[in-house]
Amino acid sequence: MKVLIDTNVILDVLLKRAPFDTDSYTVLKYCEQNVVEGYIPSFAVTDIYYFISKNLGNEEARQGIEALLSIVKLVGITKKDVEDALRNPAIKDLEDALQLQCAKKIKAEWLITRDDKFKKLISKQ
Repeated sequence: MKVLIDTNVILDVLLKRAPFDTDSYTVLKYCEQNVVEGYIPSFAVTDIYYFISKNLGNEEARQGIEALLSIVKLVGITKKDVEDALRNPAIKDLEDALQLQCAKKIKAEWLITRDDKFKKLISKQ
């Protein structure tokens, strides 16, 4: 089963943001154990690196990204993905629209997030 993992879930684990880190850790553990096939958008790597480096330092950020990339796959975006995301009338936030484009691209069965607005967005798709 393919899942797209939102940036907030990754940051919960790497920054140990209680109480969310426990459930988020379980998601990554399932990816590591190949229970699910986890993906993150390639553009999320820079956001993840930024937040970790600001909170824990550059070395922790590098190590966190390396560990993450050992258990999840990246899904890239193309010009067409960006154009489709920009044209999506249901979504005002480009990052959210791109997340959904990535989920569609890999045919993800789930978008793993803590972001409640995605529930509303997905129901409009």
